[in-house]
Order: sequence, then C-alpha cells, then structure tokens
Amino acid sequence: MKYQRLDPTSPHRPRKYPSVIRTHTDTPKPPPVPPLNRPAAACPPWQHMADTYAWVVEQEFVKVDRKNRTTEQWIFEQKIRFPADTQERRDIEERIRRRMWEEAMNNYEIEAEKWMRHEEELRRMAAEREREEKKARNLQEELRRFEARMRSTRQEHTEKHREVPENRYRAQQAAREREDRERARVERGFIEGWTSYETRWASLAASSEPLSFSDIPWPVQLPSGSTKPEDITAKEVAKFLLSPLHSQNQSRKDRIRNGQLRWHPDRFQRVLKRVKEEDKHMVADGVGIISRCLNDMMAREKNAHRVSFTVRARRIF
Repeated sequence: MKYQRLDPTSPHRPRKYPSVIRTHTDTPKPPPVPPLNRPAAACPPWQHMADTYAWVVEQEFVKVDRKNRTTEQWIFEQKIRFPADTQERRDIEERIRRRMWEEAMNNYEIEAEKWMRHEEELRRMAAEREREEKKARNLQEELRRFEARMRSTRQEHTEKHREVPENRYRAQQAAREREDRERARVERGFIEGWTSYETRWASLAASSEPLSFSDIPWPVQLPSGSTKPEDITAKEVAKFLLSPLHSQNQSRKDRIRNGQLRWHPDRFQRVLKRVKEEDKHMVADGVGIISRCLNDMMAREKNAHRVSFTVRARRIF
C-alpha cells in the first residue's frame, strides 16, 4: 500500500495523522550577508552597480537554499512518520485497526449496558405502576365494604336507638329496685342480728346450761355453722358494733366501752366455765380476738377525739 506525497504548502494535507504538521519555526534561518564596505573613492562608478547585482544574486541563492533546506526537513520528517510499506508499517496499521476495533466494541458494550439498564428501569416502573394500581383497587374495594358495613351499622343503631330509652329506663328502674331490696335486706339482717345478739346475751345470763362455740353470741355475723375463731375479724367486729342501724342513742365510744365490759377476758371467765371442754379453747381464742379488737377501736377513737379537739381549739384561739 503506497501513500501519495502531498505538497507541504497545499491546503489539502492528510488528516489521518493530524499530529504531522510542518512548521517553519524549527527551520534555522541563514545569517544576513553584510554589505561590502569599500571606500567610495577607490571604486569606479560602475563598481557600485556590479556589487548591487552580486548582492541580488546572492540573496536569490539564499532564498533557494532556505527553501531547499525546508523541503529536506519536511521530507525527513515524512520518512520518519510515514515509513515505507514494511513490516513495521503493517504492525502500526494493525495496532491502529485493533485499537479502533476495541474502542468500537467498548462503545458497543457501553451502549448495550445502557440499553439494558433502561429496559430494566422500564420493566421496574411498569411493575411498580401495576402494584400501585392493584393497591388502589384493593383500597377502593375495602372502602366500599367499609361504607356498606357503616351503613348497616347505622341502620341497626337507628333501629335499636328507638328502643334504647325505654329499655334503659326499665333497666335502671330494675337496678334501683334491686339495690333497694338488697339495702333493705342488709339493714334487716343487721337489725335482726343486733336484736338476736342482745337477746342471746340476756338468755345466756339467765341460764346455766353447758355452752358450745356456736351458742356464744359473737359480735359478728358468722357464716352458718361456723366453729372457727379465725372467722372473727376486726373489720367485722367494728362493722357490727358501730353500725348506724342500731343503738342510735349511743355514741361510738359508748358502744365500744359496753363491748369491752362484756368481752373482757376476766369478766368472761364466768361464761367460759360453762363452755364444753372440747370448745373451751376455741371460745377463749375468740374472746381474746374480740378484746384486742375493742381495745384497738377505743385507742383509735380516743386519738380521733384528741385530734378533733385540737383542731377546734386552734380555730377558737
């Protein structure tokens, strides 16, 4: 394969190797020729004309020499940059073709990867859009079902609401009646219990028969058939003795004092002697529990009285 050598001054220079640019700045310029200095008096008139012609001819030779050297420099550069059709030139061309092919393949792979990413993004967007549409459809369906349930609930509530006032009034009336009956039953129980308590104490003092645990008139409402002193608690004793349903003419302190006189262990010994031997220990334990409960109740009552008196005194003074 041969290359055509173009004129370096031609505007149509080869573009395959844009780096091959001929410059004139690297070409050395010949030094100027100094003029001949001859004495004017020693030279004849025609001699000046001859010197002038000689200088002109010399300048022409200088121009030709400069042009030849520039041409030689360009030819030398072309030989270096564009070697002849040798193995080296073929290797250079092969490397150039291989590099161009690699660049083309690299560009193709880049474009293919971009296209694949673009297609993947489109598929992802389509799937996302389909999921959003399905989610919106499900939400609309759920909303319709919810509205249907709400309409049904409102309708049922409206129908029931017509009956609610009357039913509520009847239920409240029945509840009040139950509470009144329960309160009356409890009050009757306390009154009957207190009456039985006083009556049994009077009968106990007038008789001399042997006694069991259940024959003792305990100041509590024991469960039916109870024979355990553990059922006697301070809360039940206070609830029974200090109930407002009986002994309204006595103060709290008077009720507690009467109970202490009746249940004092030393004074109760006369009754304890009549108790059967198998129940004597349980009766003694019950009496001790009641006595301690009454002592605690009296201490609290006195403390409350002192506090109340102190408050009244502070208000006065």
